[in-house]
Amino acid sequence: MDAFSFQCHAQKRLRDTSRFLETLHGLIPYPTYVPVTTFGEAYPLDQLIRPYLPRLADCVMVSHFYAKQMNPTERPSIPMMVDSGGFSSLFQNSKVEDRNGLGVIIRTGEDGVEETTNPAEVLDFQEQWADIGFTLDFPIPPGFDPSKAKLRQVLTIANAKWALENRRSSTLKLFAAIQGDSEEMYGESAEELARYPFDGFAIGGLIPRAHNRDLVEAIVKRERHEIGDRPLHIFGLGHPKWIPLLLHAGADSVDSSSYVKYAVDGKSWWNSRKLIDPHPLDRVQLAIENLSYATWQVLTNPQTTWDQPSQELT
Repeated sequence: MDAFSFQCHAQKRLRDTSRFLETLHGLIPYPTYVPVTTFGEAYPLDQLIRPYLPRLADCVMVSHFYAKQMNPTERPSIPMMVDSGGFSSLFQNSKVEDRNGLGVIIRTGEDGVEETTNPAEVLDFQEQWADIGFTLDFPIPPGFDPSKAKLRQVLTIANAKWALENRRSSTLKLFAAIQGDSEEMYGESAEELARYPFDGFAIGGLIPRAHNRDLVEAIVKRERHEIGDRPLHIFGLGHPKWIPLLLHAGADSVDSSSYVKYAVDGKSWWNSRKLIDPHPLDRVQLAIENLSYATWQVLTNPQTTWDQPSQELT
């Protein structure tokens, strides 16, 4: 196990770093695989794995929902991405509302109390804790009502512009989140947001469209065309089978929690073995193996289909 970890860590350091992003907590060389972690008691395996992340990853992703449960002493030493938690808008007890031209999520708890997630709250937290923050976005499921899909697109764009205009931190790298229900809608959003000086961009909503590889590839290529050479991140689609396609289409980074989910089921990405009723320590080992495999996939599938200028991406 240690041999795998050490080998992949050493390989990672030999990567061509002509394309990178400078953050307060360190350099992020591209391309890179970003493991997702959580804080709190919901996923105890994440607590056991987290100390190993700096050895195998250049950056870590935390959802806004779980990041709020982070003890300051638990913050990883490597750069940390914090997304907006916009995925919660898909929950059965949640709804998206337009409030003065901005989108907010209203979530009703089991006790009947409403909790609101708004762009200001998300940005404030990101400026305090994140190296890279993503604007509050609203995923659009396939087959969604067209009028509701359009509203989510409009509010996602509005939230991104608001965050750019109202950010105060000089160290936070602000990425505009892009959502859509078709290649055309994704392209429209990217074209509009690319006019503004965001530090990078991120594509969401691709997981439920993963059955259509051609569509996913077309969306990523379209976004890359619209945003130029600024960093492009892909939310959630970080299974190793997707890494070559996404990187070749123009993505700089991908995130996923699947390295942990597979470990929970006793599965390793390095081979086809599966452990039956694995011990918690077996799951830790499998998760670390899976993460090292994903890192190796990134290293062996460099971006090749678009120009990569040698520069710091700011």
